[in-house]
Amino acid sequence: MNWFLRFFELFLRLGWLVMTPILLTLCGKAMGLRFGMALRSAVRVAAALFGLNLMVNSLGNTLSSVVADIAANHQLALEITDAGWGASSAIASASAINGWIVPLYLAINWVMLLSRSTRTLNLDLWNLWHISFLGAMVERLTDSMAYGMVAAAAMAVVLLVFSDRCGWRMARYCQLNGASVANGFATAAVPFGLLVESILNLVPGRPRLVLDRSPEPREALASPVAWSAVLGAVLGVLAGRDGYGIAQLAMTFGSLAFLAPYLGQALSGAFAPLSEAISTFSRDKLKIKGNIYLGLSPTSSLGSGTVVVVTMMVAPIITFLAGSIPGNRFVVQGDIVMLPYIIAIIVMVCRGDLVRSLLAGVLASCTILWCSTALAELFTLSAVTANAEMYEQMGTITNFCDGGNPLAWAAVKAGEYGLAGIACLVVLAVSLAVWNRGRIVSGADVGAGAVKRRPKHIKGETIHSETAPEGVQAAPAQPEEPAAPPEPPQP
Repeated sequence: MNWFLRFFELFLRLGWLVMTPILLTLCGKAMGLRFGMALRSAVRVAAALFGLNLMVNSLGNTLSSVVADIAANHQLALEITDAGWGASSAIASASAINGWIVPLYLAINWVMLLSRSTRTLNLDLWNLWHISFLGAMVERLTDSMAYGMVAAAAMAVVLLVFSDRCGWRMARYCQLNGASVANGFATAAVPFGLLVESILNLVPGRPRLVLDRSPEPREALASPVAWSAVLGAVLGVLAGRDGYGIAQLAMTFGSLAFLAPYLGQALSGAFAPLSEAISTFSRDKLKIKGNIYLGLSPTSSLGSGTVVVVTMMVAPIITFLAGSIPGNRFVVQGDIVMLPYIIAIIVMVCRGDLVRSLLAGVLASCTILWCSTALAELFTLSAVTANAEMYEQMGTITNFCDGGNPLAWAAVKAGEYGLAGIACLVVLAVSLAVWNRGRIVSGADVGAGAVKRRPKHIKGETIHSETAPEGVQAAPAQPEEPAAPPEPPQP
């Protein structure tokens, strides 16, 4: 078996920037594209993802320093230390599950595709360590690799079902028809967006507030750049920066919001040939309603200035709320760099609605903080076991992205009940897969995506109103004021 695992290890060592265009080229060719066009589109997609990755790294690093200053200035530190995402990576790497996660995941993914219980073929294989982390936590708790493997497999099924909820929304909001996200921590935020959407859809008229997504919005109040610059200045004041620092933050965040839609347009343009091939292949070869989805990195959902705006709103809110959450003992600082990925999924699920995205982002982040606290002791034990030299002197530690993943909390809680709890996880995963299959076969999961978006102007603001799915009408536009009657001619 060593040669088998060694093959996948060599495969992953090439890195996502090399393997993503290779996998996309193979998929494009298999779906009928000419090799040259498939290769060109795949390379451009990888380049656009690389640009988005640079943008989000800059956003996360700047936000991390600001949040650290806010926590220090207002004395918001709590007893659990933020160890960053590197700690969960060390935990996953130290587990034997990590060596098996790629073949295990591929087997699950293909079985679900062939049984039509998912639409997603996940190509984001370099982030599968987030799923092996879930299994490693269960393995550490139960001292059983078998329980850890089963828990990781069950959560892989759950994430693929969540991923299908992103598909038509990525087509609508990110202009990536035929793409989705099945990431181990970011996709776990999908239920929070769906919950807030469902609740606010009960409001008569289903009003929506969506900022302009074009690179050059016509109105300042609808521009993510203007919002980001103002919020940057507010964050600078809260962080105790001087006038120069406040101006630099305002310009930095405004520039990132300005760049995001350009990079998003570059990605959607690069993916367009693959989108057409996916649609044709799904219709003519697979004979299914809707498309299959190629699972990309969560970076693919970051091409919107609204993501920058909502991230800048959520970060200080959860920093100040951390001490008020019942049972919470953790304030996120360094690992705040992972917040934009979670917010990007929520913004996409909420189709860019500013209010809904903010509410869902705060709800998801507060839940993550609570889960981080609940798993902190087990997380610390696992991290010290994986790398005692680095983590033994840090006290109780956790992180935001994986230590607070609600799916990790659910898996660990199931593991506390031994075989019965793991069996419940399997039943849950199978039930979701069967439910998802029914929606795929009937086409119910893509029926809501067939609605169209029409622009609306309200009092000079370029704000978009989206028609509600399944024939429910959106809020009516504000009537225009009648024109003044012409003046009579002078004698």
